[in-house]
Amino acid sequence: MNTYCAPRRFHDHYLEGPMRITLMAAILALALLALGVGLHRTSAQTPPAAATVEIDEFDIFFKPNLGTIPADTPVQLMVTNHGTIRHNFSIIDHGNAGLTNLNVSFDTDPGATGTATITAPAGVYYFYCNEPGHEQAGMFGYLTVENDASITTSEATVTPRAG
Repeated sequence: MNTYCAPRRFHDHYLEGPMRITLMAAILALALLALGVGLHRTSAQTPPAAATVEIDEFDIFFKPNLGTIPADTPVQLMVTNHGTIRHNFSIIDHGNAGLTNLNVSFDTDPGATGTATITAPAGVYYFYCNEPGHEQAGMFGYLTVENDASITTSEATVTPRAG
């Protein structure tokens, strides 16, 4: 007589009916919780996209040459050279006595675009083209940085700031 009895497999006995449903629900809940925490952590690490101000360079002027942006907020400056000669866009200590030096200076060849992201404290910042003779010929403008400002741009006849 054979008294051998096949052993019962774990899942045949313990995971029947309500217990199987409860276990599956717990696994699903843990998976969703882990996924939700991961998504939250990922989105918290991604910085917000910067607002953008577009400035065009021509031979020999900026358009627009006046802009307003919010203070202490990342703003991307996108400068495109529509001229036939090389230009530069600079917001440095030149013409900006008493203001934070934003240390922005980049060259743009004809047809090229340069960018910089700034987070500036409140003030009125002078920008210009530092290619020889361009500033003196009228290639400059002003960027007004104000608390809670909306981004705006315009064109006007302006005079260069001394210093």
